[in-house]
Amino acid sequence: MSDEEIPRGQYRDKYGRLQKERRAGADRRHGGEFEGNERRKMLRRKADREVLDRAHREMIEEALDDFAAEHDGHL
Repeated sequence: MSDEEIPRGQYRDKYGRLQKERRAGADRRHGGEFEGNERRKMLRRKADREVLDRAHREMIEEALDDFAAEHDGHL
């Protein structure tokens, strides 16, 4: 390796010494089920989560009511 080459995951400090790049590892924020900033935008505040939870509960109750109506009131 020549003096000009810098190994991957390292950098030269102001004194010319090789230092380990702390940010060279995998970013733990990536690779989840959400793309980009989608999760942050969707669940930014606790109030947003509460609204989503309430909407989901209402949808579930409506689906159960529809199911009960189709099956003579038996769940």
